[in-house]
Order: sequence, then C-alpha cells, then structure tokens
Amino acid sequence: MPSHMPGTGKHYDVLLRSGEVIDPAQKLRGIRDVAIANGRIVLVEEDLGWVQADQTLDVAGKVVVPGLIDMHAHVYAGVTIFGIDADDLCPQTGVTTIIDAGSAGWVNFPGLKRYVIEPSQTRIMAFVHLSAIGLTFRDGELRNEAYIQPQEAARVVLENPDVALGIKVRLHQGVGGDVDLRSLLRKAVDAAERCGKPLMLHTSGSEKPLAELLPMLRQGDILTHCFNGTQHPIMGEDGRIRPEVWAARDRGVLFDVGHGRGSFSFDVARAALQQGFPPDTISTDIHAFNINGPVYDLPTTMSKFLNLGMDLEEVIERCTIAPARAIGRDETLGSLRVGGPADIAVLELQEGANGHSPVRLEDCHNNVLMSEKRLVCTASLRQGRVWHDSLEKGPS
Repeated sequence: MPSHMPGTGKHYDVLLRSGEVIDPAQKLRGIRDVAIANGRIVLVEEDLGWVQADQTLDVAGKVVVPGLIDMHAHVYAGVTIFGIDADDLCPQTGVTTIIDAGSAGWVNFPGLKRYVIEPSQTRIMAFVHLSAIGLTFRDGELRNEAYIQPQEAARVVLENPDVALGIKVRLHQGVGGDVDLRSLLRKAVDAAERCGKPLMLHTSGSEKPLAELLPMLRQGDILTHCFNGTQHPIMGEDGRIRPEVWAARDRGVLFDVGHGRGSFSFDVARAALQQGFPPDTISTDIHAFNINGPVYDLPTTMSKFLNLGMDLEEVIERCTIAPARAIGRDETLGSLRVGGPADIAVLELQEGANGHSPVRLEDCHNNVLMSEKRLVCTASLRQGRVWHDSLEKGPS
C-alpha cells in the first residue's frame, strides 16, 4: 500500500485544507487540500481528510497560490537610499521570492550577497547594475566612464549563478550627464551577452524614443516600467500601441510593470489591456520612497490589474510562473507541483459585494480607482514553514 494512502499513519508537517488552489503553471484551479513535509509539497488532492499534520490551516474561502515572485524591487537596505528590508515586507504579503533590480553594481554586489541575500529568510535574487556603484543614489550612477565596464558586470553574474540573474541599466539623461544613451544601451547589451543572461532596461523618463532603443533588445530581455505615463510611453500620440512595441513583443522581449513611484499610469495600462497588450509580469519596483504609497506591496499592485479588468488567473500567472520563466527558474519556482518547494501564498479576494468597503487605489499621477476587488495576503509559507498567519481562528 502506498505510504500516502489512508490507514498508513503517514504524518505531515502542514496541511492546508479546503482552499481554492490556482496554479497557472499546471492549469489547475479547484478546491484542493495541500499537504507539506520536509519543506516540500507532497500532496495536492481534493480531499485529504484522513491526513494528520502537526499544523492545519483552514483556508476555506481563500485562494491558495504559489509563493508570489516580485520581479522588480530594491532591497539593499542600509547601503542604497532606496533599500527596504525584504523580511519586514515579504511574509505578510505572500512574496516568497523578491528580485532586486540593480541596486548593486559589480563593485558592491558581494556586499548585497553576503549581508542581505544570504541571511535573509526571503529568497532574494538580483540583476547586477551596469554601473560599478549600482543605484546608490537617485541619479548619476553612469556619469563616470570608469564605472562602466561590461566585462566586469558580466563577470559578477557568471561568478554568482545561484543569485545573479542578468544585467540592469537605467536610461535617462540624469544617470549619465551628457553620455549618449544608445551607447550606454549597447554596453549593457554587451554585458548581458558576455554572461548569456537577460538585460532589464529602464526607459521611463528617457529622452530617447522607444523606436531608437527597443530594436536593440533581444529575446528574453525585459523592458520594465512598461505602463509608465511619462515621456515616450508605449502608446503613440494616437493612443495606439507603437509598432516598435508590438515588434519587440513578437521577437520575445518581455514587458514588466515595475510600478514604482513615477512609472505606472492607469490610463496607459487600461488602454494597453483594451488593445490586447497585457504585461508579461506584474511587479512593484517597491523601495523606500513608495512603500507607504502608492505601491504598498505586490497584492495591492495585483489588485489594480483586477480592477482594470484582468482575470484573477491571469494576474496570478504574472506574479508566479511568468516571472519564474523570465528568470530561468520555472523548474523550481512559480508552481505548486508535487515535490517542489512549499513556497505558498494564501490570498483573500475581498469584493464589495461581500460586505467589504471599496479601497482607494492610486497610480503615479494622482489618478484614483475605488476598488471593488482587492487581494490581501492572509497567510504565507516559506520552505514549508508557516511564515505568516492572520487567518481567523475558529473555536478551539
């Protein structure tokens, strides 16, 4: 008799009971129980009423999804002005993997790894900035030509394959004085090609039109801040998606939200969705200057897309398996596959019709949506351990 069948006395560490499992990677949606042992998902079945576990969470009425992946954040706390503490934020928001988008460059990346990534309970990975100093300050990281050494940025990525994912660069005039932005982009692409990894490109606020920059990106490269409403957005003056944007998507360039403090517009996002141009990944660009608004966290950012008309499964996909694929970790992250790591988020979909008051959601241009739908994390698990739990407890 198999050890997981009734009557065998098999005992598990944690059991999540009666939640609605949504796992886009497996095209799975339905009421399931999830059993966990030794940090791994062991069973995902309709009824595990016979299972015994050290800890059982009743998640009926909740949505059980793979641990969320925030594709764009800044967590080099204490070294850059943008850095936040991942372990303070992530457990209560269901984010089990957070990706630092270039806070560290090829000089100070070892400090990010040693003092932030390695001791963190949150799984942290990072893009290495083209600049030696990374995003230490608001502007100027590429003013000094000595900071820009593609071979050194690539070397750091190659020497840290466990946590370094690729190259990051910002392209607007403030980062490099009078330097030519196309030349900077060529150097960033060079660094990415040297290490064989993706490039994450920030163009929000760039003086260069996308028509001059997007053709330089390759399959798998990532344009972040894709729904920004500042200079040279993905929309033309006619309100339509620019041809060069469609062409980039057709050849495999990925479009990431990267909400941030100044890089997300409801109007641009709404128009893009109406034209059949959803984001490939939904991320926050969360940092010290937007964590108290308008970003707050990833579930809040996800809620904005629900209220703009995206389906719940589509939103969850873009925060789980889609970013896992984008960073080349889809074999281990972004799914609730049996045998995989038990990184799990338990979300509550709060709707006005169920007695919940509308919630005020803002973009970066003082535009407001009064939300009838809102996602809130009620519990999370990291490597099979209950990491956060605000579920209502029944009578003992």
